[in-house]
Amino acid sequence: MQPKSTLSLQQKAERRSKARYPLRLGVRYRTLSSGPAFVGVGRTVNMSSCGLLIATEEAKFPAGARLQLAVEWPFLLHGTTPLQLVVSCRVTRCDPEEFAVKLDQYLFRTTKR
Repeated sequence: MQPKSTLSLQQKAERRSKARYPLRLGVRYRTLSSGPAFVGVGRTVNMSSCGLLIATEEAKFPAGARLQLAVEWPFLLHGTTPLQLVVSCRVTRCDPEEFAVKLDQYLFRTTKR
């Protein structure tokens, strides 16, 4: 068995219970936790059915912070109407240039063209 520190990123990813998909989508986010409100923008790095990894230069969230995200969805409803994925989530990890969230709730909304 290899020591924990020598595991490759691919081996670590394989331990996750849900598959992650590399998608680069625009994201707007805002805090829902008590305290000063914070809004910002970023891009998804990858997604799974229960979480997202988001790249941004602005966010510095503590683990457990509640956020609402609006993700630009890449497909159109009925081929004509833009969609966005709206997510309520909690921050699980925050690094200098990205943060990870676990989804609590999500829904799709239509947007203006």
